[in-house]
Order: sequence, then C-alpha cells, then structure tokens
Amino acid sequence: MERFPDELVLRKLNGSEWEVQARFRYWSARLLWWIEVPAGFTTDLASIPWFGRWYVSVDGDHTKAAVVHDYLYTRASAATFPSLTRREADRVFREALRLRGVGPIKTWIMYAAVRIGGGRMYRDE
Repeated sequence: MERFPDELVLRKLNGSEWEVQARFRYWSARLLWWIEVPAGFTTDLASIPWFGRWYVSVDGDHTKAAVVHDYLYTRASAATFPSLTRREADRVFREALRLRGVGPIKTWIMYAAVRIGGGRMYRDE
C-alpha cells in the first residue's frame, strides 16, 4: 500500500505560508488510520528557526511529513483524532520522516525540535 498516495500540491501565499491545493493523505501505521489534509489547509512547511536552516531547509524530503504534522497540530484534526496527544502527533511525524527516507540523524533532530519547541502550537489555530 502506498502510504503517501497523493501528490502534495501547494500554492505559495504570503510570507512563509503555503496552501494545500488538493486533498493530501497519509496512512499512519502508528495510528492505523488515514490522515487526510484537506484542500485549503495552510502550512508553513517545516518550522525551522533561521539558525537551523544550514542543516534542515524549510522544504525537502521532509515536506510531506511536515504538512501532515502541521495538520495534526491543529484544532481541525481534533474532530477526527479527538484523543490524539501532542506526543503521538510527534511520533507520527517521526514515522513519516523515516518513510520519506529522511536520514536517522536529521529525523532525530527534527523530532527533538518538535518535542522541545512545538508545545505552544499544538491545536492552537
């Protein structure tokens, strides 16, 4: 089964914002569920502080995982995943990074970064 069956189609808005132009799905073996990011959802891709962009860019192999993670962090996902914890959303991110072929060191750094710095954004739209 293709775990990312849809092409990720994005449109640049302003600043660091992007809009998903067509439904985008990911099958999470961790959740045993499809995560469906709807058209119209806005994302900043990977939220990398300026000082870390020498190692991890805002987009790349990790972009699809970052969009899924951004969606899981929103209140919009709460209707489908009402009991999803922030920790579990971060673990789905790590799972998706690995699936996209992001190397183990970069995966660890990105996972650690969302665990450390993502708390203020969780389900806060």
